Amino acid sequence: MTEEIQNQPVPEQSAGEDQQPQQEEGQPEQKAYEPPNPTIKECIQLNQLMPIIDIDKNIDAISSVIYENDDLLNEFLQKVDNRTKVCKDDPKGEFIMCEQNRDGDSYRSPISNKYFPPTDGKYPSAPLRELEEKLNKMFKLYLKHYYSITTICSVYCWELGDNLAEGYGVAVLIKNSLTHQKKVNTGSWDSSNLITVTFDNEAGGKKKAKYTLISTVNLAMSFEGKVCGKVCLSGTIARSSHYTKTVSDYTNDEAHITNIGVLVEDMENSIRNTLDTVYLMKSKQIIDTARYNPTEGKPGIAQANALKEVWKGGVPPK
Repeated sequence: MTEEIQNQPVPEQSAGEDQQPQQEEGQPEQKAYEPPNPTIKECIQLNQLMPIIDIDKNIDAISSVIYENDDLLNEFLQKVDNRTKVCKDDPKGEFIMCEQNRDGDSYRSPISNKYFPPTDGKYPSAPLRELEEKLNKMFKLYLKHYYSITTICSVYCWELGDNLAEGYGVAVLIKNSLTHQKKVNTGSWDSSNLITVTFDNEAGGKKKAKYTLISTVNLAMSFEGKVCGKVCLSGTIARSSHYTKTVSDYTNDEAHITNIGVLVEDMENSIRNTLDTVYLMKSKQIIDTARYNPTEGKPGIAQANALKEVWKGGVPPK
């Protein structure tokens, strides 16, 4: 019985049954697929190259690539996820939701000082809350001079340490969205101004306050016309500055309100001038030299024809 089993022919195995297909000679060895392992610098650079108008899709797409690396994902979201949304749950008024007023899935309103949805979150101290209320009132007046009536501004304050002597932070967030106004189909201006206030004691009870500001503006607009066609412009710009002044108190000093207001106003004016004189004018120059413009003669017809020839694969005319 044993000999009969040994003498039986062994059935041939197909290629799919525990038998690896032999690699032909001269063919390169096939390596197993390895998922990408980008660095935080590469993720940030990729996000900066993408259009700001699609920031939600961009961040979600990059996050889906690195979602298995928890440390990299958390660092990426902390550095680039400056998206802001408007909450309408507070009966006293709308406010901006961001990282500075978030506790879990709830957001604190600077108007009522309550969390929505309700939660036992962290609140600023009484002196800091008083400063927060004054700053919100001041920046409402600021909006009337520089923005439209639909613009929303929220100011938040928080301690940097266990007491006010260790300093505190202030976030001034401005969100201005436009739809179908004048020649603009859609447009948005999202301004994030983060200020840290630290102190050094001086003789006579005075204190030297150092204000450090980091401002980030996300601008996006789209419009359409017979001359220019469909145009979509978007971009981001970030600037920083610092300011040192002598004050008499940590929070209950009108100098703090004035200093913070001047710092934010000067920075935003500087960013507006940069966007207007550099970015927008440069974009207009590029469009004028590459597109036919019947209102100004034909300043860019030669360049436009050259670009068309290059696109078709021909030789540009001399």
